[in-house]
Amino acid sequence: MNKYNESPWPCVYCEQPTFFGSGNFINRIPADHHHELQDGTTEYRDGYACAKCMEMECDRCPEPIGLDEDVGVEQVYGEGTHRHEFDDGAWKVHLECLTPTEQLFYAENNEEIE
Repeated sequence: MNKYNESPWPCVYCEQPTFFGSGNFINRIPADHHHELQDGTTEYRDGYACAKCMEMECDRCPEPIGLDEDVGVEQVYGEGTHRHEFDDGAWKVHLECLTPTEQLFYAENNEEIE
């Protein structure tokens, strides 16, 4: 039996509960993971991941980017861009970490969002 698909539905990464009322229910997402155990073996985990474990690193600052809060090249320069990264090599950043020029492009390409 897979304990990750039963209450309290622990996160497949950190094992914090993701059940309704846990504080991790709203932003949990279906996930699976091959977790390495202390004895060197791996355990397949299928269930949910909490939002904290799904954060990613910002390429420009040490703060983690929250789930669905990252800004990529396509959002700044438009979906038709041939760029694969920002001029400094960054790939995913916070909105606050955009350069002034990038902020102008972002505002122009995302007028309907704001």
